[in-house]
Amino acid sequence: MSTTTRRIDLAAFQSAVQNSAPELRILMRFMGTLVWVTAALAVYLWTRMEVRETARLLDIERAALAEQLTLRDRLQVERTMLRSPGRLGAVALSENLAAPARVIDVVISP
Repeated sequence: MSTTTRRIDLAAFQSAVQNSAPELRILMRFMGTLVWVTAALAVYLWTRMEVRETARLLDIERAALAEQLTLRDRLQVERTMLRSPGRLGAVALSENLAAPARVIDVVISP
């Protein structure tokens, strides 16, 4: 097994690099710009997906909160009704659970 050493003429290599340097610099600048744009686009898309997922979860939680608040108000009215039935109308009106109703006394004479 023989090994051959290859000798490179350093002056010829440097002149070849200098002659092709403008094209190489333009290519490297283009590749660097492409890498930065790709990285920026990936970060932008990743954050947008996170924002959309977070907004979806927030909407679900807001709906659940509204449902729980309505249930709490109904239970509060029920609790008040069991304690003192006379205050039921006042609590229902304060919680906007019942519309105010006018009571008319009708007297029937025989």
